[in-house]
Amino acid sequence: MATTLLEYFNELRTQNPFSWVKDSEVTTVEPGHAEMTLQTNETEYCNFRGHLHGAVCIGFADSLMGTACFTLGKSVSTIDINGNYLKAVKGGTVLRGVANVEHSGKTTMVATARIYNELGEVVHIARGTFFVVEERPLPDLPWRFIEEDDPNLI
Repeated sequence: MATTLLEYFNELRTQNPFSWVKDSEVTTVEPGHAEMTLQTNETEYCNFRGHLHGAVCIGFADSLMGTACFTLGKSVSTIDINGNYLKAVKGGTVLRGVANVEHSGKTTMVATARIYNELGEVVHIARGTFFVVEERPLPDLPWRFIEEDDPNLI
């Protein structure tokens, strides 16, 4: 059972039916913000040239943005998504994704995502519009446990 919202979101992630989810992890959640990693591999996620298939990038971005929306207590369904592939990604790369909610309305939400390679270069940018299916309050848990040596402590 989850003791933080970060653990809660990782438990939810495992319910996603897509095979690549097993290689992903939610690393940061805050209201309107989510970060995840995805460990790619050559056999499952790449095209014949050994580059990551575009569907994996856009799927990862969609999941990132949906998670960012869910941090605001809203269950969503994608209405529209678009993405720009900026750089090829070789299989075996660990990707880091960052998503933010740009608009949180009663019936729709808009989010953006950036996906980075291991060098910190942006390889994909996405924007999505989401239909708010229902309000889904988050469990009463802390976002994360704060470590004493956390550099973000004031």
